[in-house]
Amino acid sequence: MVIEATQIPKNVVSSIPTLEFNGLFDGQVVYQLGVIGELKDQGVGKYQTLAKRYPAHLESDLATKVTATSERAISQQETPGLYQVLYQAEGVHEDVSPLTAPDIAFMTKVWGMNLTAIWVRLMIGRFSGQALVKASHEGTTYHGAIYRAHFPYADYHLTNQKSAPATVIGAQIERANKGSKQ
Repeated sequence: MVIEATQIPKNVVSSIPTLEFNGLFDGQVVYQLGVIGELKDQGVGKYQTLAKRYPAHLESDLATKVTATSERAISQQETPGLYQVLYQAEGVHEDVSPLTAPDIAFMTKVWGMNLTAIWVRLMIGRFSGQALVKASHEGTTYHGAIYRAHFPYADYHLTNQKSAPATVIGAQIERANKGSKQ
């Protein structure tokens, strides 16, 4: 899979956490994949796109607003696909873009469903929204999870590299209620 320039994750550092609404759009219906929220980096005291939590902890009113706004924004896209709606401030819609590769991998782990395979089925016309909904409810227990990007450049003898979402080499995912790392 080639990541186009528009799909390269952006590194946002802010005193306000960015929210990321994730959804699959089949051309008619938006299927919610959940909202990711950024974690505060303890070293710098700011939020960064390199550490995330699923699901984001949102107040009921904000969750309703983010969901409605995001579904509207995604349904206006011209092509089916996996999308992400970014919010920089409390419920203020910033951007709609294709879901990035690191976020696809993270959401695949969290949901226990291969989102890449689902996306391929969507692209070749073999996607079933009913099958997706059924699979998402059958024997699956969703757990909160935390994602932290890793940049082991020295292990690969890479020098002069900067830590940024587009240069993530690996990640650590912790299940919030199980404490297991993957």
